[in-house]
Amino acid sequence: MKSELSAGARVVLAGAFLAALVIRVFFVAEFHGNFDVGQYERVAGLVRAGGNPYPGDISYNYSPLWAYVVAGLERASDAWSIPFAALVGGLLVAVDAATAWMLYLLGGRGRMGAAAAVLFFANPVSVIASGHYFQFDNVAILFLVVALYAASSEPPRGWIAAGALSVSLLVKHIAAFFPPLFVARGPGRHRIPLAAGVLPYAVFALSFVPFWRSWPGIRKQVFEYRGGTEEYGVGLLRGFVPAWLPTALFLVAVAAAVFAFRRWPLPRAGLMLFLVMLLFTPGICEYYFVWPIALGSLYGGAGYFVYTLVTSGFFMGGALEGLGLPFAHLPGWHGVWWSLVFWLAWEIRGQSILRSK
Repeated sequence: MKSELSAGARVVLAGAFLAALVIRVFFVAEFHGNFDVGQYERVAGLVRAGGNPYPGDISYNYSPLWAYVVAGLERASDAWSIPFAALVGGLLVAVDAATAWMLYLLGGRGRMGAAAAVLFFANPVSVIASGHYFQFDNVAILFLVVALYAASSEPPRGWIAAGALSVSLLVKHIAAFFPPLFVARGPGRHRIPLAAGVLPYAVFALSFVPFWRSWPGIRKQVFEYRGGTEEYGVGLLRGFVPAWLPTALFLVAVAAAVFAFRRWPLPRAGLMLFLVMLLFTPGICEYYFVWPIALGSLYGGAGYFVYTLVTSGFFMGGALEGLGLPFAHLPGWHGVWWSLVFWLAWEIRGQSILRSK
C-alpha cells in the first residue's frame, strides 16, 4: 500500500524539483556547443539530404533512430528560428522529467516514488550528463524505466515491456544486456515471454537493413565501438593482455550478473546489472556514469550517495573545468570506479541482511 505524502512534504519535493528544473534550464541556456552536438548536426544533415548516417567518416555509433530525431529537430530549428542546440537540450530536459514521472509510478505513487523522482531529477550526475554533455543516454534510460514499469505491473505486460526495451536499444544500446534479465526471472517473479525477450534484438538488427550497403561502416561504428580508452577499470589491462580479454571479462561479468540477480526484484536487478557493466566495461566515457542514477534513485542508500558525491566531484574537476571551478579532475577515474565497487557491495550486503531476517 502506498504511503501518502503530507502537504509539507509535497511542498518540499515540488520546490526541489523546480530548483532542479531551473538549474537544468540554466545549463541549456549557457550551452555553447561541443563535439557531440556538432556530430548531431552532421548526421541530421545527412538524413535530410536523403543519405544515410553511416558514411564512414563520422562518429555515429547507434541505430538510425537518433539520426532521424536530430534531423527532425534541425527542421524545427530552421522553421522556428530556434538554435538547434536549444531544441536538443530542451528535449533532454523533457525526457528527464518524463523519467522522473515514471520513477514516481514505479516507486508506487507514494513517498518512495516521489522521493525517487526528485532524487533523480535533482541528481548532479543526471543534470550534468544531459545539460553539459548533451548526451542522449537519458532517452534510452527513459524507455528502460518504462519497460521495468510494464514488466513489474500486476499482471505483467510483457509485450509492452519488450516494445519499450526495443525503443531503448534503438535510441542507444546501453540496455543491450537487459532482455535476458527480463526473461530469466526466478520462481514467483514476473516474467516476460521468451519471444518478447528476443524482440528488442530483432528490431535493433532490422533497423540497419535499409543501410545494408554501408555494412562495413555500421560494423565498425556500431558493433565494434568500445568507448574511450581511459585508464579505468579493466581498461588498465590494455597493453598487458590480449586485446580480446577485457571484452571477454566484461561479457562473463554481465552473464554472471544476469544469473546472480535473476531472483531479485526486477528494478533492483537492473541497477545491479548497470553497476557490473560500469565496473567491467572495456571502454568508458564520462557520461556513462549516468546509467545507474535513475534506478539507484528508487532505493537511495549509502552506495548511491557516495557514488553521486564522488562522480559529481569528478565532473566538477574535469567536465566542468571551463566554468573555472577550483578542482583539478578530483577525484579521478579510479575514485569513480571504487565508488562503484562500494555501491555494489552495499547493495549486496543490504539484500543479504533482508534475506537473513
